[in-house]
Amino acid sequence: MSNVKFCFPNWTQPTSIVTPTATGYGSPDIWVDLDNLQSEVLSEMARCPSVDTTDTRILIDLGATRNIGMLAMPSHNAQDGDLGRIRIASDAALTDILYDSGWVEFLGEIYPFESLASERVEWIDGHLTAEQVADQVVPWIDVLPTEVYGKYLDVQLDFTDNTDGYVDIGRIFACTVISPTVNTLEGTTPPFYRDPSTKSRTRRGPSFSDKRKPFLISKLTFGALDIDEVYEEFFEMVRQYGLSEPFFFIYNSDAAKYILMRQSFVATAENMAEPKNNSYGIYAMDLEISQQF
Repeated sequence: MSNVKFCFPNWTQPTSIVTPTATGYGSPDIWVDLDNLQSEVLSEMARCPSVDTTDTRILIDLGATRNIGMLAMPSHNAQDGDLGRIRIASDAALTDILYDSGWVEFLGEIYPFESLASERVEWIDGHLTAEQVADQVVPWIDVLPTEVYGKYLDVQLDFTDNTDGYVDIGRIFACTVISPTVNTLEGTTPPFYRDPSTKSRTRRGPSFSDKRKPFLISKLTFGALDIDEVYEEFFEMVRQYGLSEPFFFIYNSDAAKYILMRQSFVATAENMAEPKNNSYGIYAMDLEISQQF
């Protein structure tokens, strides 16, 4: 298991100094609402009304050279077979490619061969069923082997067989990866759904539910942070992001895809406890995060 990863800052988003820009390829102005890639509402998306691969491509100028350790596209209308690719370059002409994710399926084989009981319909090819795809969004994730320093993102999308006939894509994450040297302690709560729905029962017996959308939540306990990690990484996380700004969270980047898709999400902190100096030079800290949509 790899150590947990807090992915921030997201360099595709504006800072107090720099505002990244996104430009569509293909037909002029074919992309609608590209500004939504920087919307404060995470569910808002940009749309390309075409599935021609010459159109479904975006160039993002980060505005400055940035250190990038992970890429993610968590909001989209991808169906089984749809592909995404992100290249990182130092120049707008894309002559100096620093990193290429290659074509990666948004969905693809979720379950490893023979990992399911033969009674499950997904056992045949390891893919999600059409109903499962319609009911959830699987994040496209690529964790780089090592950080690279780039200024441009070449986002390519192949949705040629998508029955919607268009491409929707939300906020794209290109982030620095913050990962503690020593992972979380035993007793940490891994990401799992919490159902905020409420139930009540009438005097005569029948019960009624106020159904609400479940969300992922994780409670993390760190017990061996050094002073640099506390005052560089977690200090800045609290200062810049606090309880309101979203970041991308990966619990275990080494997990099989069916686990990775359930443990990686756009998150905000629910609670950030102050660090405790339990022994000389060693700090403990508790953090609770929840999924944002």
